[in-house]
Order: sequence, then C-alpha cells, then structure tokens
Amino acid sequence: MFGKNLKKIRELSFSKALHAGLRITHPSLLRVLMQDRAGRMGKPCQSRQSLEAAIGWLCRAQDVCGGGGVSAGYSFVHGWHPPYPETTGSIIPTFYDFAHLTRKEEIFERARRMADWELEVQLPSGAVQGSVYRGPQVKRRPVVFNTGQVILGWLRAFAETGDERYLNAARRAGSWLIAVQSADGAWRLAGPEVETQVHAYDSRTAWSLLEIEAMTGEGRYADAARLNLEWTLTQSLENGWFNNNAYFIKRSWTMPLTHTIAYTIEGLFESCRLTGEESYLKAAHKTAEKLMRIFEHRRRMPGEFDQDWAATAKYSCLAGNAQIAGLWLKLFEVAGDMRFLNAALKLNDFVKASQNPTSFHPGVRGGVKGSQPIFGRYTPFTYVNWGAKFLADSLMLEERVMVDVEETVLADKPLASYEVAAMAS
Repeated sequence: MFGKNLKKIRELSFSKALHAGLRITHPSLLRVLMQDRAGRMGKPCQSRQSLEAAIGWLCRAQDVCGGGGVSAGYSFVHGWHPPYPETTGSIIPTFYDFAHLTRKEEIFERARRMADWELEVQLPSGAVQGSVYRGPQVKRRPVVFNTGQVILGWLRAFAETGDERYLNAARRAGSWLIAVQSADGAWRLAGPEVETQVHAYDSRTAWSLLEIEAMTGEGRYADAARLNLEWTLTQSLENGWFNNNAYFIKRSWTMPLTHTIAYTIEGLFESCRLTGEESYLKAAHKTAEKLMRIFEHRRRMPGEFDQDWAATAKYSCLAGNAQIAGLWLKLFEVAGDMRFLNAALKLNDFVKASQNPTSFHPGVRGGVKGSQPIFGRYTPFTYVNWGAKFLADSLMLEERVMVDVEETVLADKPLASYEVAAMAS
C-alpha cells in the first residue's frame, strides 16, 4: 500500500514532484511517515486538548483560503487544498457548537463567514457543487449529497443569527433536491450536469430536508425526505448491511467505507429524532451494534467492509471512526447501553492517538488524517477537514455525556436508567 501510493508522487510533473519532495523532507512530515510505516501511534491526550487542537487546525484551514471557505485538507504532495463547499457547510454547526461551549466570539464569526461564503458559491439552480472550489471560471457540477450537507450549515446559521438569507438559500437548495429526486425516493444520475449515483448514505440528505420542514412547516420537504428514507430502508439487509452504500459503483473501489456507512446511520438516526419514526432508529441501531461487535472483537476498526462484514482493508478510516464513536454516544443517550459508551470512548481514543496536537507543522498540528496509517487507500498522505470536524463533534458529545454520567453516578442512580426520552435533546 505504501509503495503503491508513492507511485502517485513519481507521476507528478517535475516542478510539482520537486515541491512534494521538499514538503516531505520537513521533519514533522517525515516523522509522521516513519511512525506510520513502523505501525506506531502516540498516546491519546485529554479530550479537551484534542478538541481544541482539531478546531485550531480547522481555523488554519479556513485562514489559508483567505475567505470564508475551509480548505479540504493538507496534502503531503500538494500542500493546502482549495476550499471545499460540502465540508465547509458541515463544519458550520461544529463551530457554533464549539463557540457555545467556549464562548469564543471568534468562532461565532468564523461560522458566519463560512455561511456567507456558501451563499457566494451556491449554484444558480440552488444546488451545491461537487469537489473543491477553484473559482467561477471552472465548470462546477451540482451534487445531491453535498447540497444536503450545506443545507444543514445554512439552517444552523439561520437559527443562530436570524438572517433570512441562509433560510432562503436552504429552501432553494431543498427545492432543487426535490426536483431531481427519482419517483422511488432515491437520487440518481439525472443528466450530464449532475455528478452523483444512487447512494444509501443520502439518508443524510433526507435529514437536511426534514430540518427545512421543521423550520418552515412546508410539508413538501418532509414528503421528499420520507420517500428517500423509505427507499433507504429497502437497502438494509438483515445483518445490518446497506446496499448501494459505496462512493463508486462502476470503478475498482466498490466497498463502502466506515465513513459512508456512518453517514447512512447518521441520517436515519437524526431523521428519527425529527419524525419519531422508530423504523429509522431500528435500522440505525442494528448497523451501529454490528460495528460495535466488530470493534470489540478486533479492537480496531477496519476502513472498509463487504456485505458479510468481512474487512476488505487493513487501514482505518479516521473520519468514519469519529462518526461511529459519535453515533455510539448518541445511542447510549437513547438507551443507556453501557457497551456503546465504552466502545465510543475507546474508538475516540484511537483517533486521538493518531493526532499530533503539538506538531510544529501547521498542516499536521491537530489535524486528522484520512487514513491510519497515512498511506492507506482513503485520501492517502492527507489530513482532511471532515476528519477534524467529526472528531470535534464526537469529543464535544463525549464531554457532555460524561458530565451527565458523572452526575448520575454521584446521585447514586443506576447508569441503566440514564436515557433521553423520545430522543428529545
């Protein structure tokens, strides 16, 4: 795997290869490569330190882009990437959560700048583009999933600021999603200008439509969301597997990542929170429990699986790990099942152990790699902004849950009684 991915560097033009070579000679980057090649990881630091380091990395990723958008990540080969609309949108709620936790006005302002930038780059159709933003002169194709994630960011910005521009943008985006939805509820390739395939993880897109309905009372958004969620349930197998859940269908890489598996159950879980539909929670719980059993058995979470839950890769997808840990924490809140809490704390520790919160290199310090080790197949040699985002989300949730658990213990109540009624938060 290591040698295979190094070939990508050799295939670069001379000037790009030279710059990549100079980057990799930085002591901090060499240290990462050597540690990962040797299979070594650090010790996880305190969760608050890790959280603040991840947020610090995201702030730098925003600053290097010179505006509101957040760089997709730092690559050992290419340096800082351009801003990424999809994940910038998904980072907005994370920053508002952290701002409320720490009362840092700078973080409130950064979240607002992200939301404003998303308004600037929204497509005329109301949709959100795929890939990174390289300027208006570069052809941009709308993507269903990306549109849903930015909707969630705009809606949070509207809830925080009351600025109608964000709600209007979310409604336009939601209307586009409804317009391109298939009759059975799935979203499919709809033409040469749309870059998407049918995906079970669009349940997270359906969640965004339910959030619009919750704010506006416009039932058409909820109708489209429920249609998709019912389709998603038809993709669920008895063992907790979801068909059509990989990024690619007709390419060599057809196995779902833990990242996309987590997206699917996140969408179902949050949709249950908004609708009270137990079938969504049941499906999410089944898959989350399967992942928990795999983690308990292996003591490590592989990055990819086949439909029999056999690992198809040795590396671990760190963003997927952080998402799954967050889901386990939410399921602990719902049911009081200590297995979910214990597994979540251990999986968060694994992600924290991969993070270096004190590195001298700004692209490494506090960042989260796509893969552990860094030369794994998913975004090799790169620290990705969504990894830092999902780790921050999971650690903030962990902090809240542990405060509640401590209060329960001090009150001499059984932990099994700890639950959140009807999923209300």
